[in-house]
Amino acid sequence: MMPQQRGTRTARWGAIALTAGALAVAGCSASSAKSTTSSGSSKAAAPPATASGNGGASLTAAEAVKQAAAQAKTASSYAADVTVKTTGTASTTLSGTMQQQTTPTPLAVADFGSVTVSGQPVSGGIDEIINSNGIYVKMSTLAKETGKPWLEIPVSELSKVSGANFSQLLQNGSNDPLVQAQMLASSDNVKKVGTATINGVPTTEYTGTYPVSAGLAKLPAASRSKIAAQLQQLGLTTEHFTVWLDDQQQVRKVVSSAKGTSESVASTIVVTSVNHPVTATIPPASQVSTVPASELGGSSSSSPATSS
Repeated sequence: MMPQQRGTRTARWGAIALTAGALAVAGCSASSAKSTTSSGSSKAAAPPATASGNGGASLTAAEAVKQAAAQAKTASSYAADVTVKTTGTASTTLSGTMQQQTTPTPLAVADFGSVTVSGQPVSGGIDEIINSNGIYVKMSTLAKETGKPWLEIPVSELSKVSGANFSQLLQNGSNDPLVQAQMLASSDNVKKVGTATINGVPTTEYTGTYPVSAGLAKLPAASRSKIAAQLQQLGLTTEHFTVWLDDQQQVRKVVSSAKGTSESVASTIVVTSVNHPVTATIPPASQVSTVPASELGGSSSSSPATSS
């Protein structure tokens, strides 16, 4: 294969990988959706609800959601199973697991076993590790192009590509379902609609809507502006949500949807753990190819991916 052809194809699939990563990091925050499946190895997000707990019975719907938001502010990590579907200008579906922590060091680990882009399945899905140094992507199509299992996009190169600064996104915790819990507290029409058991834990179900601008106002100023930019890029204005809270008002599941000017986002996420350390094994240099900004639409001159 000629170097120019290889570079073009690598750029195309690199863009797909970035789309998936951006959807996970920005799209999940935009749609607040969380879906989690039961697993014997999963750690509970909070102690199981008990008969002695209030179960939300003594709280109004608004009070319950506000308590969930207050709890979310103190959390530093989460794990969840995620399904996100975006339609419109970009048609992408992701399904898999995500873990993220903001302290002691920013780190996100994703395993999207099922991925489709513009209706086409991505064979083998996409694995990602995102830290303050950049993003590592494992994708079978990219591996065929580069000859290495993993692709690395250094943060120094990401900063040259508009909308792809994953280091900043990680520092903001913008895809954290707990960040979303804070935004739900802005709803002025939330109501209790029933009860359900999520992963063996009794929960109370609430539903409502909120203007995205009002949700953003509930976030710390340090992260608000960058998350706002993500949502504005999608043109999302109003969020529709259903949230399940346990008797400690810990978020267990969120299903939400939002329609923007060019895209619509729907997602489901069930939280499997909170405040447990996130770990990742960075692939060795022998298994990594590095991609410059030029391959992702950056300003530097075009060149093919290089092997470490």
